[in-house]
Amino acid sequence: MGSASSVSKTNIFDREKMRAHGRSLIPVLCVIVFALIFHWLSGGSFLTSRNLSNLSRQVCVNLTLAVGMTLVILTSGIDLSVGSVLALSGMVAAITQVSLGWSSWGVEGAILSALFSVSIGALSGGLTGIAVSRLRITPFIVTLGMMVICRGLTLIISGAQAVAPIGDSLGSLSSDYLSPPASLLLLVILGAGVLTSQVIAVVRGSQLIKSLQNAAYGIIFCALAGLIFVGYRGIPYMVFVAVSCAVLGMFTLKYLRFGRFVYAIGGNREAAELSGVPVKRTLWLTYFIMGCLSGLAGLMDVARVNGAVPSAGELAELDAIAAVVIGGTSLMGGVGGVAGTLFGVLIMGVLNNGMSLIGISEHYQKVFKGIVIISAVYLDLRSKKK
Repeated sequence: MGSASSVSKTNIFDREKMRAHGRSLIPVLCVIVFALIFHWLSGGSFLTSRNLSNLSRQVCVNLTLAVGMTLVILTSGIDLSVGSVLALSGMVAAITQVSLGWSSWGVEGAILSALFSVSIGALSGGLTGIAVSRLRITPFIVTLGMMVICRGLTLIISGAQAVAPIGDSLGSLSSDYLSPPASLLLLVILGAGVLTSQVIAVVRGSQLIKSLQNAAYGIIFCALAGLIFVGYRGIPYMVFVAVSCAVLGMFTLKYLRFGRFVYAIGGNREAAELSGVPVKRTLWLTYFIMGCLSGLAGLMDVARVNGAVPSAGELAELDAIAAVVIGGTSLMGGVGGVAGTLFGVLIMGVLNNGMSLIGISEHYQKVFKGIVIISAVYLDLRSKKK
C-alpha cells in the first residue's frame, strides 16, 4: 500500500511539473501568434528588421519598469507611483540639460544628468520603502500618495511646460547603435554562455527538462536578436541597458539571498519573519530598486523623445503591472520571475506596435489592453485556486 501511494504521489508531482512547464510556454506562444497575426494584417510590414528594431526600443522603458515591478509584486506589494517617478526623474534630467546648460558639457554632462535622474528615483523609492517596511502602511496607499506628489512636483519644476531639446550625448542613449559586427559577436558570446551555464547546471544535478528549456530559450533569443539587429543597424544602446537590467533581475532572484528573501516574504510574511528573514530591510531595498529603475526609465524616455513633458509616464504603471501579470507572476506574491515578465513586456509591445501599424486608434488600444489585463488577472486567480 505504501509503495502504491508513493508511486501515485510521484505521478501527480510529475504531472504538476509538466503542467507548470506547459504554462510557462503560454507567453512565448502568445508572442509568436500575435506577431504572425499582425504581420499578416499589416501586409508583411511587421516582421521586418527595421520594425522589430524600433519595437525593441519602444519596449525598453516598460521592460525597465517591469523588472522592478516584478520584485515588488513578488513581495505581494504594488507600486502605483512608477509613472510619476518616471516623469519627475526625466524632467530633472531635461532641466539639467537645457536650463543648467549641461548639454554643452558633452558626455560628462550626460552622465551627471543621468545620475541626477536615477538619484531622484532612488530618493522616491527609498521614502516609499520606509513607509511600507517601517511604518507598515499599505503599499497601495503609499504609492498612490507618492504618485500624486511626484506628478505635482513635475508640474511645479517644469511650469507645466515641455523642456526640450536635450544634448546629443544624452540623446545617443536612444539614437545610437552598437555596430552590426560587434552586436553579432556579443550575441554569439551570450548564446555560448547560456549553453555552457545550462550544461554546468545539469552536471550539478539540475532538472534536465528545465535546463534544456532554458538553453533553448537562450539560443532562440540570441538567434532572433541576431536576425533583427544585425540585419538592421545593430543593437541600440537603450536595448542593451534594458536587457542588462532584466538579466541582473533574473540573476538576483535565482542566485542571491535577497532573491530568496523576496520569494519568502511574498509566500508568507509572518512565516518569513519567524524564520529570520530580514523583512523590513528586504522590503525597503525592493522599493529602493524600483525607484532607481523608475529613474533610469525616465532617463530612457527623455532620450527617446528628445525632451521631457509633464504628462510623461501616464498609465506606465498599468503597462508594467500588466506585463508582470501576463508573464506569470502572481499578484498574491511569491510566484513568478523576470523571465516571464520579459515575455509579458514583449506581448504588450507587440500589441501596441501591431495595432498602431494596422491603424487601430489609441482609444481602442486602451480598451483592448484593459481586457488583456483583466483576463490575465482572472487566469492568475484561477490557477491559484487550482
